[in-house]
Amino acid sequence: QEPPAAAQQPEQLQQEAEVSAVVQALVALRKRYREAEPAALATCLKTMSTYLANLTSNPHEPKYQRINCENSAFKTRVANLEGAIEVLEATGFKHEDGALVVSADFARTNQRRLWDVRAKVDLMVEQLKTAGF
Repeated sequence: QEPPAAAQQPEQLQQEAEVSAVVQALVALRKRYREAEPAALATCLKTMSTYLANLTSNPHEPKYQRINCENSAFKTRVANLEGAIEVLEATGFKHEDGALVVSADFARTNQRRLWDVRAKVDLMVEQLKTAGF
């Protein structure tokens, strides 16, 4: 019989891959816009942080499990920056009927992951603030 730790390895590898995808998407976004459009990058990251804060604070609330992609604020603050939607997708959001959505089950069972992404986004916001943006 295998020890429990060995049985958990595939799950741990999956979680590490998911975190890596988020980090790669965030780094690509920062690299693309930090020099060229730092104010737009800061606005984008702050908006994503708000989405994640609402979702982590209220995981059972359906309105926070859905981001309307047709919303003008989303279009100008987030979708306007190439790579921003990829960050949300790497976080766990899926495209569905003109929105980015996480299931209620995902929101409840992935709190640690959502908090981790939120912390990474908030760190990037703080770095931009320190740089004057």
